[in-house]
Amino acid sequence: MEKITSRAIIIGSICVAILSFAVPYSDLLLNGTWIACSHLAIGPILLFFPLVALLNYFLRKFKSSTNILILSFFALLGISLSHLLLRHLEIIGILVPSLFFLSLFLWAYRKFVRKEIVLPLSQSELILIYSMMLVGTGIPSFGLTAYLVPTLIGGNYFASPENKWKILFYKYIPKWLVPWDPSRSEKQPVSVAFYEGLHYGEPIPWREWVIPLLAWTIIALLLFFMMICLASILRRQWVEGEKLIFPLVQVPLEMAREDGGIISPFFRNKLMWLGFAIPFIIHTINAFHYYFPYIPQLTLQTNLNQYLPNPPWNQIGIFEIWVHFSVIGLSFIIASDLAFSLWFFFLLFKVEAAIAASFGMKMDYVFTYPVQVFAAYQMLGAFIILTFHMFWTARHYIRDVLLKAFTNRGSIDDSKEPMPYRVAVWGFILSGALLIAWCGYAGMNIFVAIVVLVLFVFFIMLPLTRFVSEGGLLFIQAPFQPTEMINSFARSDILGGRNLTILAFIQRIFMFDLRASLLPSVMDAFKISDSSRYSKRHFLLGLILAILIAIGGSYVSELWMIYRRGGVSMSPWFLIAAPQQPFQFLASALQNPVHPDWRAGTFLGVGLAIAIFLTQMRLRFTWWPLHPLGYAMGPSWPMIQLWFSIMIGWFIKLFILKAGGMKAFTRARPFFLGMILGEFVVGGIWIIIDGITGVQGHRIFLT
Repeated sequence: MEKITSRAIIIGSICVAILSFAVPYSDLLLNGTWIACSHLAIGPILLFFPLVALLNYFLRKFKSSTNILILSFFALLGISLSHLLLRHLEIIGILVPSLFFLSLFLWAYRKFVRKEIVLPLSQSELILIYSMMLVGTGIPSFGLTAYLVPTLIGGNYFASPENKWKILFYKYIPKWLVPWDPSRSEKQPVSVAFYEGLHYGEPIPWREWVIPLLAWTIIALLLFFMMICLASILRRQWVEGEKLIFPLVQVPLEMAREDGGIISPFFRNKLMWLGFAIPFIIHTINAFHYYFPYIPQLTLQTNLNQYLPNPPWNQIGIFEIWVHFSVIGLSFIIASDLAFSLWFFFLLFKVEAAIAASFGMKMDYVFTYPVQVFAAYQMLGAFIILTFHMFWTARHYIRDVLLKAFTNRGSIDDSKEPMPYRVAVWGFILSGALLIAWCGYAGMNIFVAIVVLVLFVFFIMLPLTRFVSEGGLLFIQAPFQPTEMINSFARSDILGGRNLTILAFIQRIFMFDLRASLLPSVMDAFKISDSSRYSKRHFLLGLILAILIAIGGSYVSELWMIYRRGGVSMSPWFLIAAPQQPFQFLASALQNPVHPDWRAGTFLGVGLAIAIFLTQMRLRFTWWPLHPLGYAMGPSWPMIQLWFSIMIGWFIKLFILKAGGMKAFTRARPFFLGMILGEFVVGGIWIIIDGITGVQGHRIFLT
C-alpha cells in the first residue's frame, strides 16, 4: 500500500470546492443542463477529463515545466469559475478570486508537496481525486443543499391567508429549525429578501441562517455517516461476493488506467474517439440551433402520447422517446438480461395501464411523481422483495460481520475494508440512534422516527443503490416516500400534525429526489478504490473531507447567489415549485385526510407476487431472461427518460454478440465508452459556454 500524497488531497479538495460553487450556479441560475443530477455526473467528468487527457500528458511530455503547468491549470479553473459567478463585478470580480485560487494552490504546493514526489499524477492519485469529486458533487444539488435551503425558507414566503399554512402547521415548527420565526407572520424579511433580492448595500442575513443550517448539518452528517457505514458493510459482499460490475465506474477507471505511455491507453484508442465524436457532434449542432434557430436541429426527443389520442391508450401516462448516447453506451456494458428487462417491463406497464383503463380504473398519479398509483404500489412490492432477497443472499456474510462486530471473533478479515466491521456496525447503529434523537428533539414521536428511518434506509435507499451498482442507471428515483408507504394502509393524517410537519422538511430534503444521493456514490468510490494502491481507510478520509467541503462551500455559494439575485428570477423548480410541494401536501393531509383505497393492498400484493416469481425463476433457471430489477424500476421517471436508449444499446449488443461473439464485444467496448464520455464532455463544454454568454434554459441532457 502507498501513502496518499498531499497533492492528491489538495487537487481533489480544490476540485470539490469548484464544484460546490459551479453546481448551484448551473442548477439555479443557468437553469440548463444539470451537472450533478446523476451518479455519473457531468461536473466530475468535466474536471477529470482535462486532468487526465491534458494535464497529465503535458506533465509527462514536459517534466521541466510541471510547476508552471499545475499552477496554470488551477489558475484557469479559478478564472473560469470567477467569470461565471462574478461577471457583474467586472475586472475586480474576475481577478481577485482568480488570484485567491492561484495563491492558495501555490501556498499548498510549496508547503506540502516535496520535490521528491514523482510527477505526473499516478493512477491512484487520479482515482482518489475523481472519487472525492464523485461523492462531493451531488451535495450542492439534489443531494442536500438545492432542496435544503429553499425548503427552509419557502414555508414562510409562499404562506398566505388563503392557504392557511400559518394556522395549520407553523405551531409545530421549532424556531431553531428555520431561519424565520414561526410565531410571527408570513413573508418575513429574511424570506422576502431571499426571493426578491437584497437592495443595494444590504448585507446577507447570515446570522438568521447559522442555527438552522447547523441543526440541519448535524442530521445530514448523521445520515451521511450511516450511509458510509452501510457501504463499508456491504462492499465485500457486492464487490467480491456477488461481483457486481458497477457500470458507472468503467469510464473514469479506463480514463485513469496507465500502462507507462505518455497518454492513457483509453485515449489512444481510435474507436473510443469515434464513439466520442458522435454525441459531441450531434449535441454541438443542436446547441448551435438553440443559439441560432435557423440552423437545423437533430431531434433526440419525441412525445409518443400525441400518436395515441384515443382511449384506453391515452391513459397510459407519459410515453416519450429520449435518445441519450451515454445510456446507449452503458446499456452495452451491463448484463443483457437486465438491459432487456428494464425496457421490456416499462412497455409492459404501459400495456397494463391501457388494460386497467379499459376496465374503468382510476388512472391518477402519485403526488409530485409522474408515476400512476397502480404502478407505484407494484414497484413498492418489488422493492420490499429485493431488500429481503439481498439480505437472504448475504445472510452468511452478514452473520460473520455481526459476529466480528459484537464479539470480535470470527474468521472474516476486515483489515482491508474502509472501516473495521466493529466501527461500521456500531457507527451505523449509533448514528441512527442520534438521528432518531434529533427527530425527537424536533418534536417527532420516537417510534414514528424509527419506522421512517428503517423504511427509507432499507426499503428505499438500499434497492435504489442496487440499481446503480448492478444496473448502471444514471439516476434513480422511487415514486414513494415513507409517509406514502404508511398511508397505503392508513389515513393520511394518522401520524398527527407534529410528525407530518417535521417529516415534510425531512422527506423533501433527504428522501424525495434521490438522483444524487450519497450511498450509490460511496459504493462506486469503494469499487473504484480497488484499482488504487491506497489503503481504503485512508481513501475514506479523502471522501469525508470532500463531503465537508461540499457542504460548507454549497451553503455559502447558494445563499450568496440567491440573496444577490433573488430567487423568483432563478430556477423555477428548485426555488419555486419544489419548496411549495411538501407544504401543499401537508396542508391537504391536515385539512382533508385521505383514506387508502383498494388499490394499495391489491397492487402491493401483485408487486410482491411478481417480484417473488421473478426472483425464484432467476435463481432456478440460468436461461430465464427477465430480471427483477427491471420490474422494480417500472415506469418510473428515470425509465421514462431512459427506456428507449436502453433498448437501442441492448439491440446493438445483441447484434454484435450474434455476429462476432465476445471477441467483437470486447473490441467494440471502447466505442461505447467513448459515447458515454463524449456526451458528458460536450454537455460540460456547453454549460461553460452558456455561463459565459449568459444564456439560460439550454438543456441537452437529463431532466
